[in-house]
This record gives sequence, C-alpha cells and structure tokens, in this order.
Amino acid sequence: MNELGVPSTTTFWDQSSLTCSVTFLDRQLNDGLEGFFQTPEVWLTMAQQGLAPVTIDTRALIDKVLARYSGEFTVFRELLQNSDDAECDAAEIRFETAGFSDLDLQAARNAGSPILLDLETTNVIGWIFKNHGKPFTSQDWNRLPKIACGNPDPQKVGAFGVGFYSLFSVTETPYVSSGGKEMEFSWNAEDQLCYKFGDCPVTTPRDLWTTFKMPLREAAPMPPISDFMQFLASSITFMVYLKKVTVFFDHHRVGQINKSLGQSQVIPIPTELKRQSPEENMTVNSVRQYPITIEASGMLPQCDSVGMPEMKVDLVVFTAEVDVTVDENLFKELVRCMKKNPPSRLKYSLIYTGKDEYDQSRMKEQEHTPEFPSAFRGLRADLDGAIHTRIFIGHATAQTTGIGGHMASHFIPTVERESIDLVNGNVSIWNKELLYVGGFLCRMVYGLELSKIQRSWEEAVAGETDSLLSRALQDQHFLHLFKFFTFHHSTPSSKVADLLSKSFFECSTLPLRLLSSAGVREVSEVRKFDPVFAKFLKSLPMLSKDVTQDCGHAIERLPGQHKIRAISPSDVLEDLRRHALDVDELLASLRWWIASRRNDFAPSAADLLDVVTLRSTGGSIPLSSITYFIDSRVLGLHIPPDGPLPPSLIPLGVSMHFNYEELASLGWKEFTVASWLQHLSHPDVMSADKKYDFTRSVDWASRVLSTVCCVWPKLSKDLRHESRDVFRNMTCIPTTKGLYSPEDSYLPVADNAVFRHLDLPIVIPSSGSAFDEDTKNCLLFIGVRMNPPVQFLLHQMSSTRNWTVLNLIDYLVQEEPSLTAEDFSTLKSSKIFMSESSQGNEEENTYYCIGGLYPPVDIFRRLRLPVIKRSGKSEWMDISPEAQLLYRIGLNRFPPLPTIVEFCSSRDVGVQETAFEYLCNKLHLQYSHYNPEDFCNVEFIPAESKGQTCLKKLGEVYSCTQWKALGFSVVQDRYLSMPLHQLGVAQHPASSELLDLLEKSPPLDKSIASLWFEVLFDHMAIFSAVDFTKLSGLPIVPTGPPSALKLLPPTQCYLDQGSKLVLHEELFVFVKFGIKATQFLSACGLKNKVSTEDVAEALIENPGRFFDLAGGYEGYLVELRKLAYQSQDISNHTLHKMSRSPALLGLRRKKTDGKSKWGYEHQFLTHQGVTIVDDMYDYQLFSDLLFIAPQEETLERFYASLGCTYLSAVVKERYNDLREIPSAKTCVEVQSLILERLPLFMQNYSDTKPKVKIPSSPDHLKVKACKRILVSKTLATVNVERTKDVWTVARREGDCIELWISKTAKWDMYEVAASLCRLLFGTNTRNTTLLLGTMLSANSTFLERRGYLVDQIPQRHSDKHKTGTKARKEHLTGNVPTTNPPRLDRLLYMLLLGLIVLVILSAYLTMRTLDALINTVAVPRL
Repeated sequence: MNELGVPSTTTFWDQSSLTCSVTFLDRQLNDGLEGFFQTPEVWLTMAQQGLAPVTIDTRALIDKVLARYSGEFTVFRELLQNSDDAECDAAEIRFETAGFSDLDLQAARNAGSPILLDLETTNVIGWIFKNHGKPFTSQDWNRLPKIACGNPDPQKVGAFGVGFYSLFSVTETPYVSSGGKEMEFSWNAEDQLCYKFGDCPVTTPRDLWTTFKMPLREAAPMPPISDFMQFLASSITFMVYLKKVTVFFDHHRVGQINKSLGQSQVIPIPTELKRQSPEENMTVNSVRQYPITIEASGMLPQCDSVGMPEMKVDLVVFTAEVDVTVDENLFKELVRCMKKNPPSRLKYSLIYTGKDEYDQSRMKEQEHTPEFPSAFRGLRADLDGAIHTRIFIGHATAQTTGIGGHMASHFIPTVERESIDLVNGNVSIWNKELLYVGGFLCRMVYGLELSKIQRSWEEAVAGETDSLLSRALQDQHFLHLFKFFTFHHSTPSSKVADLLSKSFFECSTLPLRLLSSAGVREVSEVRKFDPVFAKFLKSLPMLSKDVTQDCGHAIERLPGQHKIRAISPSDVLEDLRRHALDVDELLASLRWWIASRRNDFAPSAADLLDVVTLRSTGGSIPLSSITYFIDSRVLGLHIPPDGPLPPSLIPLGVSMHFNYEELASLGWKEFTVASWLQHLSHPDVMSADKKYDFTRSVDWASRVLSTVCCVWPKLSKDLRHESRDVFRNMTCIPTTKGLYSPEDSYLPVADNAVFRHLDLPIVIPSSGSAFDEDTKNCLLFIGVRMNPPVQFLLHQMSSTRNWTVLNLIDYLVQEEPSLTAEDFSTLKSSKIFMSESSQGNEEENTYYCIGGLYPPVDIFRRLRLPVIKRSGKSEWMDISPEAQLLYRIGLNRFPPLPTIVEFCSSRDVGVQETAFEYLCNKLHLQYSHYNPEDFCNVEFIPAESKGQTCLKKLGEVYSCTQWKALGFSVVQDRYLSMPLHQLGVAQHPASSELLDLLEKSPPLDKSIASLWFEVLFDHMAIFSAVDFTKLSGLPIVPTGPPSALKLLPPTQCYLDQGSKLVLHEELFVFVKFGIKATQFLSACGLKNKVSTEDVAEALIENPGRFFDLAGGYEGYLVELRKLAYQSQDISNHTLHKMSRSPALLGLRRKKTDGKSKWGYEHQFLTHQGVTIVDDMYDYQLFSDLLFIAPQEETLERFYASLGCTYLSAVVKERYNDLREIPSAKTCVEVQSLILERLPLFMQNYSDTKPKVKIPSSPDHLKVKACKRILVSKTLATVNVERTKDVWTVARREGDCIELWISKTAKWDMYEVAASLCRLLFGTNTRNTTLLLGTMLSANSTFLERRGYLVDQIPQRHSDKHKTGTKARKEHLTGNVPTTNPPRLDRLLYMLLLGLIVLVILSAYLTMRTLDALINTVAVPRL
C-alpha cells in the first residue's frame, strides 16, 4: 500500500523469476469493457489536484463476485470455452488423489493400482485441465493477471476477462503453463493476489499442452461421473474446434466424449421469409444443415475399466450464417461495453431432433441403469415444457430457449455468463436481433420438416403406400414437429421465448401451415379438431385428435393472425355439400345439429337439409325431399316394414334413433297412423298391388287393423277422428261374412240369444282370441257396433209388438254405455212416451216426444206440467239409472226459466205462489243464468201497496218495508227471506226517485217530515254528493205554525239548540227535529249555528233591517266590529259582495240647522263612497264633504280591506312659489332638533315602514325659511279646492328632504311633525303626528320622565349641528369665529325655556281639544 492508501503496483524481483501483483482495470470493472492502469505518479497527481481514486479489495472482489457462479461445473465450462477459443481439438480433465499426486511424473506413468477406487467416496486433492490448442501468446500472458481484460478477437466468445477467476471458487493457488511459460498465483499476507511468471523447466519431449492446475481448497470426491459426462456432451456440441474430451481419475480413463461432423448441406431459404432483422442489423445469408455424431464412453463408479459402456447419438444441427451490419452509434456502444468490435459475420445454430431420432434416443435411454443414465439426456429434444433446452454461448447458459431444442450463437451474456443480457439498452438490441434470427431459423426448420411430412402424406393419398397407416404416421411426425416448436415459458428471462415466438410468426409473409385431416394447409383453412364433427365431415381440413389433445395450450396461444378457428356452421354446410353420408354419418350430423340448436350455433334446419344427402342401397336420398318421420314410440314399433311407404318419409333406421321433439325440430311432420291409413287408401297405392289393398286382401286388412288397434291407446283425439274418417264406408273390417264397413260390423258381444236370429256380421279377431279392452274401444270408435241401432230395435218393436216403451227403457238402461249419439238422437225425436194425464183412457192416449215431458214429482204436478208415465213400481229418484238415461235422452229436469216466470205471473193464485217459491228456491242451482233485465216488463213480484196485495214489475217494488211510509210498494212480508236481491228487487228506490218525490210532494207537516227524514237518514248512503247539493236547495223543511206553514231549504235553516242571540233569532229560522232527522238535514245543509259568514250575508241582504234589529247605531257598530275581528272567517266572495253593496256605514259632519255646532249623519254606502281618515289636517278642511269610516283602528283596517280609499290618496296639494330668505338661526335650530329627535322617534314607532330614507345628517335634511307658505289642497272626488296658511311644509328633492318654514306664521312643531309624517310614511294619523310633535316640542327631561331613552340620542348630531350652525352664522354675517363664543344671559335663557314650555303646552291642549271634538260623535275605541 502506498501513502495514498491504494494498492501498490510496483514489481519486485526474487532470485529466479519475476513476481508481480495482480492488477485490475478500474474502469473496466465499472462498465465491463474498457480499462486503464493507473500508476503511482498518476495517483500522486490526482492527490495534488484534490482527487482520490476508488480502491478495490481484490480478495473480496474475487471471493464475492468473480468466483461465485450459480451454474454447475462453471470452472470446466470456462476452461472448455477457452480451449475452443484456442482452436483446441482435444482436452483432458484429470482428478488426482493425494497418493497419486505425490508420485513423480515417470512413476505416475509406470505405477498405479489396476483397481479403480470408488469414485463417489474417494477424495481428490487437485484438478488438472489440459488442452491441445494454440499456446499462450505474450498478449494472453499479459491479459491473464489483469482482471476484466478480455479477448479482443471479435470471433472469440471470451469478452469480459473474468472467466479465469472462476478457478478461485475451488483453489487458492491456480497454476497455468503453456508454450514453455508458466504462471502461478498466490495470496500474500495482505490478501493481495500475486502471481509469479517465468519459464517452465525443460522437459523431453517438449510439453505441447496448455495446462491448468487447481490444488483444491478442500479435498472432495470428483463430480458424479454420469452428471459430468452429460455436461461434457452438452458443452462440446456447439464448440467450433473441440472434438474430444477425456476424463481421468488418477491414471484411469473414466470417461470420454468424441464429436464428429458430417457433410453439411445448404438449405434454400424460402422467398417468403424475411431475412433481415427488424432493426436491419443482421441479415441471414444462408442456412446449412449438418449431422453431428457424439460418442461417449464411461465407467461405472465401482467397476473395472473393462466394463465401460459406450454410447452414441446422432444429431442434426441447422446453422444460419448471418451478416452483421450495425450503425455507427450501436457500434460505438458495443465497443464501449465489450472492449472489442462486434463480429461482421456470425452463426446461429439450432439442434433439431426428428421424430425417429427422438424415439430411438428414448429407447436407448431406457437401456441405461438409473445409476449410470445416458450422457445424451441433455441433448435430447424437450417436448414437455422445454425446461432443459438452453441458449449456448459456446457453452450452455442457464437461459432456456422455450422450445424443444438447444440454440447457440454470439449472444452477449451477463457478467456471470449464466444468461443473456436483455436489460442493457444497446446490448439488448444486439441480443434481440439475434433472437429474431433464432425465430427465423425455427420457422425455416419448421417449414422444411413440414414439407417432408407433406410429401409423405401426398404419397400416401396417391396410394403409393398404405394410406391409413402412413397418414397416421405423418400425424405423429407433425405432432412431434409442432410440440418441438411450441414456445413455452423461458427462464430466467421469459422475454427469450416471447421474442423467438414473435420472430417465428412474423418473419414470414405467408400464414403458418399445419398438417390437417386434408393434408398440409394454411392455418386459415384449418379448423380445430372436434370429435363430433370428425364423425361426418370428410373434406374439411381439421387438426388431428392427438395434436389437439397434446398441444391444446399451444394452439390457444397462437397469435391472432395464426389462430386456428373452430368449425363454423358455414364450414359444416360447405363440407356436407361435397359428399353423401351413410346412415352412421347422417346420425352423427343430425345429433350435432340437434345438440347445437339450443345455443344458436347450428345453421337453420332448412339450410342443413338442403346440403345433406343420404347414401343408401336404393340410391341417394336428398334430405330436402323428406317431410315426414315415424315416431318410434308410437307407430314405429308396429308398422309392417314390408308395406308401401311414401318416398318423403325418412327411413325408420334413421328416425328410430331420435325422439319426437328432435325430429320435429328439423321441420318434419310426424307420419301418424292417420297419415299411414291415408297413404294406404290412396287409389294409386291400392291399385298398384292387390296384396296391399286392404279392401280386397283380408290378410292385409287384418294386419292394418291390428296395427291401428295396437297404437290406439297412444293416439290423440284428433288422430282418432282422422283414422275413423279413413275407415268410414270402407269395406276393410274382416268379419264372419267377409270384409264389411265398420258401420255394418258388430262386435262378438252382440251375438246373444236376443239378437241371434238377425245373422249379424261379427268382427273376427286377428289373433283368434277374444278382443282386449283397447281393441274394443278402437273398433267401437271407428264405427263397429256393439248392439243393433235403436232405430232398428224401434222398427222391430213396432212390427212384433213384443216390447213396450217401458221394456225398451229397461233394456237401454243396461246397454247405455254402448249407445251412440245417433241412438240418442233417434230416441229423442220419437213420439213414443205418454204422460200421466192420459192414463185413464187408452184410446185417447197422447204420445209425446220426451222433450215435452217432466219427471213425475209433486211440484210439477202442482204446476200443471205434463209428467212422464212410468210403471210406478217405485218412487222416482233423480239418481236412478232409469232417470239418468231419460235425462240423457231429453227428459226435462225442470221448467225453462221463461216458463217458470210466466207461471209466477199467473192469475191462478196456487200456481203463482208455487211457481214463485220454486223460482226462489232453485234460483242458484237451476236458474243461475237468470238476468233481471230479461223480465223487467213482467208483473211477477208479489207486493203490498197501500194495504193491498198485488203483482208488480221489477223497479216498482222494494224489499225494504220502511219505504211504505213514503208511499212506495214493498214485497209482501212472507217473501222477505227469499233471494229478492238476486231476482232484481231493489232494496230502496233510486236517489233520483227520492229527489223527485221530495221536490214534487214534500212533507207538509212536521211529524210526517220527521218520519220521512228518519227513513232517509237510514239510507243516506244512496245519495251522492251531487244529490245532497240538490237537497240543500229544495224547500223540504216545514217551518212556522200550521196556519202559516212555510217550506224552506235546509241551508236556510239553523238547528235550534236552546239559547241563541236575540238578533239571530230575528234574522234566522231555527228548527228542531229528532236525532236522525236532524242528522239527515245536517247532511243536506242544515246549519248548527250562525256563522260570521251568515251574519255578513244578512247584513248585505238588508242593511237597514239589520241596523234596526241590532238596536241602532251602537248595536250596528258592535256587529260591525265582530265582522272586522272575524273577517278571516268570511269568504272572499262575501267580502267582495259587501264592498260592492251599500252596506258600509259612513259618517259625515254637518252643521245642525240653526246651530253653530257640528253634528254627524250616517249613511249606508259602497266602498267607493267611504273614505278613511289618515290626515287630520286634510280632514279638517274637507270634513263637511266626506263620509268617513268609523275612526277605530280595527274598523279602518276592515274598511281598507274592502277597498275604501285613504284621505291622503284623494287630496292633492300645491304650494305657492317658495323663495328662501335668510333665517339661519331658526333653520339651524329646527334642523338640529329634527336630526336629534327623529332617531328616538323611529325607535319607538314601528307601525308603518318609512317610504323614504330617514335623514341622518344635515346633508339629507335641509331647513329653509320663506316669507309665507300658502297650501292649496284639492279633494279629487268632488274637485273642491281650499287654501290655508301654514308654518311649515316638507317636500323631497332628490335624496334630500327640504323643510320650509314660514317667517310670518306662528311657530308650530306639531305642524312640522305632520309634514314630516306625510312625507316619510305617506300618512298623517293623529297618533303618529302627536308622538313626533311631542318629541320635537318637549325637552329632554320631559321625554325622559315619559320613559324615552334620551341618553341614546346620538351626540354626533348635536356636535355636527352646533358646528354647522356656527359655520352658517359666520357665512351669513361675515364674521370670523372667535376662540370664546358669546354666552347667553341666564335670565334670557330662563325666559326662552319658559316660552318653549308654553308653546308645547299650547300645542298639547289644542290637540286634546280637537280629539275630544271628534270623539263626540265617534264610536269609542276598543
């Protein structure tokens, strides 16, 4: 270490050779490519400049970085690569034990135990690696002790100059000898790595090998021989020069690897491949293929060398020769990183193992024992995930390729050389360009191998070889090829496989080609394998099943333009259009369509049937011609297969595999029994062959009938009717007398003693045994008779007279199930029945059709109805078989509804009462269809009217007896429990009838009215709101004495509740009824009490009468106040009417005749004739011309709400021409006083909101003086003008208020207050004016005694007033203000104060006098 604390690089000499310390290139350690040697002089210069170099701990660097590798056999990997860089063809690796190392060279050659020690347990102390390549040059010796000084040759793999230092992972003192020179490394006491370089001892013969000796840091067994041989076999594969590697254990040869190259072959590059890389740095010039044979021999760990097994493997290597042309920037960056130029040409190699070689290598591997597996296991293609195939940079790295084979090229690795660098920007560009070449080479090899498969496939199709066997073999070859070039996830960098895959798919202008079921096709033509489609699609290119199953993940990961599509409906239709299908293929296609139609994937049934053709023994059948199918569950089990069938029927061999719904979904119709019979009965079919004419061949007719009977239980009602239509009138039923029609044939049960003499044709069973129940039902349905028809029996009865009608009925009861509709129709239309009324005289017997008779029961006898005659052995019962049969034939169960209603209106009281009770009792059962509207004009309801019984129509009688009191007809009491409502009898009259009754015939006395109203109360629900509105206006309430009876509407009546006001008793009518009657009248508008609204209406109607009844003026005002207080209870309509009617009381001053005093007169006026006084000065001027509202605040507001105008609104004023004269003192005093007292006034006044801004400073209030103020006021309503001298008047000028003061008039602060109130509030009421006048007139003490907060008067107004006053005085007089203003004499001050008090008292007394005068005729305030 020198004085700067950095390692010294000075050399030192010993006695025999040069010993130096190992140096390193600082910058090269930083960026891996460029370095320089810094001498102590340089360091000294740096120190003088204030700089210090970075130091490196060599020991730590080597132990922690350079000698640490994650890969296995890293030392031998580096030494093998160095050997190949030295163009070495052979190398030796020796593992020596301690005993063997102690021998000298000659002894080691001649001596040695013939027995091989246990390789797994015997420790070795040293490793020796020897290569027979070029010896070290001086440049090599110079670079060796320099860390990070790599080989500058662009074609050599070594670049970083750190590979040698991997030896320090196993040794502390490595030794190197080559070309007669040697170099030994060691560590000194300061952990500085040093080396000793010199000449080797002279030997004979001269040693031509380059030797690396590595005394192990710790003794250990040699690596497992099997794993080591696999490593060597993989490493030597891509070496350029190295052909043989031998492994020794002491003097025993325990393993050897030999590589031999075959003749290379140039492979033409297809024109569609893009030779140039994406960045245009690399261009593929040519591709060669050459075979490699690698032989390996080894020794089992515990066996003699005689037993060394030998192995061999043949590989095919494809090598792309690449021209490199990088731009200037990339060139500089690569030189900076690698410290050497990038190569101008390079090679990219790929090991491809074909299907045959792969299978052979796997078979050979199985011959090896687990203890000594094959040395070539690492070279075999990896088809199951590509986790063993690696990127080689001369030697194997840890980076996997992601495909099935190894790759090698001039990649730039990371420093530890375990993986390729895809992170550094410029290095990454180089490696990515190389990976493009790798993908290019993969695509070319894939295309080459696929072409071989295609040729073999075409030869098989042409028949040159066994087609099926060869095609299956080629499927396996393609599966191998596809799996080999499937891009799996690569490690440690996944980008490698991604970039290779991207290049593989993008380097060609043509789509990827695949082997399909139709040969090699472009990927756009190939479809995914589907086991369902494979059964019936023959020409559609489809992947094989094995490829789909084994490479499913790879198929899904194909990029977008190379995606393999699933089979589409259009593909299916196109394929089916090209060839006919056999039965199995047709079944498969139909099953697919049926299953796919549920998810809307399949084509339409019409499109499918248009392209499918069935290939059968009888020829081709287009499915478009098929329209029918046989349901295998119905007709398919029984139809004779040899019989004639229509050509539009799908063969039964097809339809039997599907159910009804599936076949119907194809648009086909079921070929039913009826369809079959219709086909058999067609004239063309019947005439074609007598054998199959069921009207001529008994045997065929029997088979047909048997088939129909077998399927009969499964047939629908419609099919049974269709089948019966075919049999009708066809002589096709085999009987004892030959073929008969069904209508003329009889079942064997008819052959009994009663009918035996008729010789009927009896149906013959086809099996010879008796008919089962289903067969009987079938035969009966198609028309075969069980018994002779009724018409036939009636004819026989009339001709033989052995039977009576009663005997016939007894027989028919037993045979009822077999009777047909025709039989019942015959019986119903035959007049063979008698009634009880004709039993007495046989000659007069009358015969009836059964529809004119009724059951023989007492109720029908009482109704005088004809009842059927019977034997009379037992009582009639509706549930007996005889009764049920007669009912089926047509016997009436009960009279029709019109008949029974007609009986209810009979004049025969017994019939009428019986009929009405029968109708009511049977209404819900037999006459549920009863509709009252059908009988609204029939008088059949038993009623009571005015004490008499009678019959009434519906709508004329009611079921509630209360209506009897109002004169309505009601149902007789004994029928009240009957279902009258269902009969249509209303419970009560309609509301319109009741309104009509009350309007035309109201009750004329109170007792009757009370009874009526109580009844109406019980039925108030029948009235609507409109009805009650009408009732409220009808005069139905009798009032007054009987002698002077008066009918009034309920709304004009009030409920008499005892006590009431005298005025109300005079104004309104009060009535009193019972509780129910009162409640009814209340609903009609009867009022419980007199409301404010009612009083207002009474006042409006006749104000004079109201005035008199109220007791005159005082009483009228009392009622008027009530209306004012309760005006919110009066409707707007009434208020409007009150304002427009002469109902408002107005007062006017007038002088009494011959008297000097004023009196008052009153008059009832509309709102236009009454004025509200809001300005007392104006009122004083015009009081003799005005009718005013009573001067009470409540009444004034009430009059204002009715539209009466205020006096201030109808009085217009004007002033004489006001000319200002000097009067500074008075104006200033008045101005100051107003500004002081006006805020205090506003604090205590809140009645009216000011209309203008309240002045707060002299700028907003100007007080001016003039000689005289003459005010002329005009009353607009009568256009009368009156004039008056005043002391003051206020008006507005802009934002300022001007107050003018008359110089000649008397000082009057009340007048000031009136003018200000009129201007500020738009009114001049007494209270407001008096309050402000008092505040302006009184002194502070007076106001404070009255409770005003005088101390809140703003002092600033007073100060400003004083200042302003002083300034104005100076301005007017021209005097200059003095320091001490003059002071008033105390006497003068007291006199002035007394004068002010007198003025205030005078004004106060004047106002009191005026107020008292006005109140002499006004109503007292409330």
